[in-house]
Amino acid sequence: MKKILKQTWKTIRYNIRSLLIFEAGYRAATFFLVMQLVRFFVDFSLKQQGFSYLTAENYKEFLQYPLSVVFLALVFLVILIFYFVEVAALLCGFVYSAKEKKLYAGDFFILGIKKTVSFFRHSKVSWLVCAACSGPFLAAYFLVREISYIQILEFTARQIYKEIKSPMLIYGFLGVLLLISFLFVFALPYCILEKKKNWQGFLSGMKLFRTHWKRILLDFCFLHVFMLLFILITYSVVMLILAAGVFFFKPEVVKISSIFIYSEYVNMALGIYAGGVQLIGSIAFVYTVYTKFHIQPKDEEEHLFYKKMEQYFWYSKLGRRKAAGLLTALFVLLEGIYFGFLVINHDTTLSHLAADTEITAHRGGAWKAPENTISALQYTIDSGADYAEIDVQETKDGELILLHDDSLKRTAGVKKNVWDMTLKQVEKLDAGASFHKKFRGEKIPEFTEVLKFCKGRLDLNIEIKYNGKNKGIVNKVVRAIKENHFEDHCIVTSMNYQFLKQIKKTAPEIRTGYIMTMTYGGVQGMEAADFFSVKHTYVDEKFVTQAHALGKEVHVWTVNYKGDAKRMLDMGVDNIITDDPIMVRKVQNRESGSSTGYVELLRYAFRF
Repeated sequence: MKKILKQTWKTIRYNIRSLLIFEAGYRAATFFLVMQLVRFFVDFSLKQQGFSYLTAENYKEFLQYPLSVVFLALVFLVILIFYFVEVAALLCGFVYSAKEKKLYAGDFFILGIKKTVSFFRHSKVSWLVCAACSGPFLAAYFLVREISYIQILEFTARQIYKEIKSPMLIYGFLGVLLLISFLFVFALPYCILEKKKNWQGFLSGMKLFRTHWKRILLDFCFLHVFMLLFILITYSVVMLILAAGVFFFKPEVVKISSIFIYSEYVNMALGIYAGGVQLIGSIAFVYTVYTKFHIQPKDEEEHLFYKKMEQYFWYSKLGRRKAAGLLTALFVLLEGIYFGFLVINHDTTLSHLAADTEITAHRGGAWKAPENTISALQYTIDSGADYAEIDVQETKDGELILLHDDSLKRTAGVKKNVWDMTLKQVEKLDAGASFHKKFRGEKIPEFTEVLKFCKGRLDLNIEIKYNGKNKGIVNKVVRAIKENHFEDHCIVTSMNYQFLKQIKKTAPEIRTGYIMTMTYGGVQGMEAADFFSVKHTYVDEKFVTQAHALGKEVHVWTVNYKGDAKRMLDMGVDNIITDDPIMVRKVQNRESGSSTGYVELLRYAFRF
């Protein structure tokens, strides 16, 4: 085991400076280009469909649009090309390292381009198979991290998870995919260095793996443990330095927000960095195994490529080394431009702590009492929250009650949907026993009962739930609000934009909010919404500024972490929806002179 891992490290170490510069520059540049390409395609496709924004409500329609499908295929193709150039560059670079020949970062790029073009020529379209099959395993670290960072990817992953009923199917599919991808990785040296066809390369790689599978598998596992530890240690050190920088050099008023903003940069870069570490380590290991157990063909004349390049005036004047050095400088410049672009787009200068931000108790205060009950509303009043957020559903006989889920299973222990039960049946249920024995006997309240209880005591954020079976619910909610003279003491929200249009048509005086689980693009043109109620992880300074410029408020949900509350307050959001209104109020009322310690900043950075 030690010999293979030792030789792997030797292969990496020989040109490590140039290798790291190439990887940093290439990954930053290609990540930036792909992100800009995706942004352009999404914006263009939305415009063609007549949307100014992308939310959960129109997400499926957006994906099914033919132009979107074409654009997604093009982006996937570009990603595969970038990936293949990188893999080819590393393999060729390791060939030179094994011969103890020094390379510049630009040499890696030139070699990668050459090998990629050569492979494309002899493999035709089948190169797609080689790239697509080996990619999932070699990009696993990168994908896992970036899916959680890039909001559209994260939302897509969540939607897929919801659509597939059995999580085991997802895990099984991913397991098989990674296994096939892992086996295909061993085909890369044969396909790229020996120009074998995909299937021939795969069979050669399988033969190599099968012959020495125990040793290879054991060493590969150790290698990945080392890589994960290395990534974790590097990440921790960077966060420690970052927290120290903020602690010593940032004004007290912006320390917490600054640590959140800068840690976002680090977390984004972590995916790029972790992916680079995995790719370098894995390719070096595979190349080491390939050279150790396989007789390699005679090297081709690499200098022929550079002789062809000499016909270009700029190249003949500079020479290969200077040209490679120029490309190295270009990589570093692109990396600097990319991170400069990020900084410009995130202004960390904050004017003040938003003392006028209102606080809403989520589901009436669901942490301290059964959600959507009179007891929960009483807790909200006692906690000093400005609003209580409640959920309204319609029973089988058309009566309005407070209930979040379509099913009564979670809150009342009855495995039936709300539209299958009458009000009398619902009144017999116990909504408190599952929360705590002291709430045994707590009933699911009617909507009108809640309006009467809260009148003069508490304002309400009334969410109208849409389940496909309650098309007449809007008129009933509006009528109940008017009959109880609650128009000036409530706001009405929904994930269904058509519901908001109905409200504005029949009761324009009632303030409405559009609930968005995911948002992308502009939010102009949404006249039926007086404000946007957005999942807090999708909100940034740009969104708040854009909404305020349109005269719209921004409400965020569900904020249960002190650091997130401070971040939202510093952004200037208008309302924070939380399960812990007392915590948010404490953060809001914090004295400006109180200091934030280094350990506290570390907790925010690591999200403890």
